Amino acid sequence: MTRSVLLVDQYPAVREGVRAWLAETEFDVVGDVATADEAIEAASRLSPDVVVLDPSLSEADGVALCAAILEQVPDAAIVVYSGYCDEETVVAAADAGARAYLLKDAPKPDLAHVLRRVAVGERFVDPRVAAALFRAQGRAARPRLTEQELCVIRLAAQGLTNREIGARLYLSRHTVKEYLSHAMRKLGAESRVAAVMEAGRRGLLGPVSLSKAS
Repeated sequence: MTRSVLLVDQYPAVREGVRAWLAETEFDVVGDVATADEAIEAASRLSPDVVVLDPSLSEADGVALCAAILEQVPDAAIVVYSGYCDEETVVAAADAGARAYLLKDAPKPDLAHVLRRVAVGERFVDPRVAAALFRAQGRAARPRLTEQELCVIRLAAQGLTNREIGARLYLSRHTVKEYLSHAMRKLGAESRVAAVMEAGRRGLLGPVSLSKAS
């Protein structure tokens, strides 16, 4: 079964390389373009089964190109082929609907194998991309402490009482208790000491800002 592929990359050499990797496979490169506008137009016109693209070619939000193409061809399998592995780009690509994320500095991939998998609805990521996703998911799973909650925990770690913390932060003792309770819940701790220990494990016990609370 022949499947059509659209290549989207600003560098001709990259497009030629991908085209060469897919030679003599069941994948037929029906188009290759260099800009985001060309990619959207080509996707609409060609309705490819698979789109291999580098999101960095767009001067605006490159990852949004994935969503824009999927608006034109909802069933297309998007394969991101990028030189970047930062968490923000990786997570954004996954959220935008990409089914695979490959890195350009990796050894020559078995691209046909990857495309076969994504063409039937599976997902594939480079191991470094998987690590970035896990790190991002781990952070997202942990509720973030507010600035005041962080200040309270940091002062508690110094051994200050609620009254002393309140005096330092211009807060009432009752408000300090509430901030501490919220921080304990977010840190998954059942006591003040456990909250301080968990905050330390997460590297949150930095300097304290003594600006007056609004």
